[in-house]
Amino acid sequence: MSGTSHPLSAWKRYHVAHDTEYCYAYSVSNARHRAHLIPVDRNDQQVHRSVLNVNQTLSESTEGIDFYGNRYRDFAINVPHRLLSVQARMDVSVRAPVWPTQSTIWTGKSLARRSFDPTDQAGTRFALACAPYLVDSPMIPALPEAKSWALAHLGSGKPLHQQLLAMTQAIFQEFVFDPEATTVGTPLIDVFKTKRGVCQDFAQLMIAALRGVGIPARYMSGYILTHPLPGEPRLIGADATHAWVEAWCPGHGWLGLDPTNGKAVTDEFITLACGRDYADVIPLRGVVVGGGEHSLEVSVTMTPESEMKMGLDQSDLKLGKSIDTADQ
Repeated sequence: MSGTSHPLSAWKRYHVAHDTEYCYAYSVSNARHRAHLIPVDRNDQQVHRSVLNVNQTLSESTEGIDFYGNRYRDFAINVPHRLLSVQARMDVSVRAPVWPTQSTIWTGKSLARRSFDPTDQAGTRFALACAPYLVDSPMIPALPEAKSWALAHLGSGKPLHQQLLAMTQAIFQEFVFDPEATTVGTPLIDVFKTKRGVCQDFAQLMIAALRGVGIPARYMSGYILTHPLPGEPRLIGADATHAWVEAWCPGHGWLGLDPTNGKAVTDEFITLACGRDYADVIPLRGVVVGGGEHSLEVSVTMTPESEMKMGLDQSDLKLGKSIDTADQ
């Protein structure tokens, strides 16, 4: 069964500036970092160019593709430093994903299959695509409370795509966005009980609920366009990374859902990476020797092409020169 709500929409182009700055109390003698700050082409996303800049001389720098299909950049610094600045610049076009008009009827049964006939090509494709997103992960353990909540909201006897959107809207309606309520490591059960958190929490809670009833779900990291108040200019550096969910719908594949805003993914989302949970797609992580306490500042600006006053090649960087680049 298949169906679409509209033909493929037009592409919209955006420029993203994502700056991360670590300031250490004492000198760092050695450091190794991994950046998930290089987007990839997807069905509804085209990456025209991406650049990664680091303010320190690099002793090593390699790029690769991880298990989940994300591009990453590993780099090492062997010179003493107290300031690390990593700046990502990307020029990306996206279009609104096609949303189904019909799909498999949800009967409350798991989509997971435990065995496959060697000639079952569809089953094999499903297993390869969905296996990592059906089981517990480091930040998303099995949560019986979330499973019960999912069954209550999904119900049965209706098309799965409608039920997925209903769950997305239920989280938006029942939970409160509160940046002060949680930290990166807050257990999901606490989020469920307090019904407060941020996009990371809501995405991971929805994933726990879907996996609990046997629907593959994965964590998406990227950006969402924010809209200034009428008559107000777009604020530079005031945006942030965003998190949402992709759930598997037989006959259609992955459907993008944003529980923080209660809607399906549109042409205002740029994907950086996907994984089992936030731990798989942290934009910048690392191990340092020395440093002591540190401060962290992150600023993000996502600008539509129609508002861009300078291109990616212009000198909108704080750094004096590009040390490390990845052009696409």
